Amino acid sequence: MTKGAFMHPVTVLVGLGVPRSINNVREAFVYLEDVPTLQRDEVYHATCDACRDAMTGRCSAQEAHDVFVAYARRRGFLLEGPLPDAPRIEQVERIEA
Repeated sequence: MTKGAFMHPVTVLVGLGVPRSINNVREAFVYLEDVPTLQRDEVYHATCDACRDAMTGRCSAQEAHDVFVAYARRRGFLLEGPLPDAPRIEQVERIEA
């Protein structure tokens, strides 16, 4: 397992409900960077801090994973399981290219 990798990917919704798989701390942090400024509250900042801490070795990737999952669930964009026959974000990017 690579450094910062999640034991289990987190599937979240992006854009207009397209699922995206988040596999590691860096991907989670990049995802968080796209959150609009008006939606950045203390929970958002705590989640970013957990990702930063995991990237610098101050906490484990699993701890950051748990915080990210809680944030995604609270915000309503966490998918507990993959959607059948739904396009993945990687497929949408290929179609648009």
